[in-house]
Amino acid sequence: MESYARFDRLEAKIDKLADAMSLLIKHGTKIETLEAHNNTQDRRLNKHSEEIDVNKVAIALQGKTSSGNEWFIRILIAALVSAAAFMLRT
Repeated sequence: MESYARFDRLEAKIDKLADAMSLLIKHGTKIETLEAHNNTQDRRLNKHSEEIDVNKVAIALQGKTSSGNEWFIRILIAALVSAAAFMLRT
């Protein structure tokens, strides 16, 4: 009789182990899915980061160009004002 009880306990432990293994497999699949999703998000973020870097360079170049244009306009205005003052003087 005692051996039957022992076998029953072993069988119950084996059943618990099988349940634990199925849960582990189920959660392992979820972890793989989450990891794949995370990798996709990382790739997208890296792509956006590269685009931001390219835009930073373009903005810096554009800032230098507009600075040069600003000085040209200032000199042009000063020349026009000087010319108008010279014409009004004579």
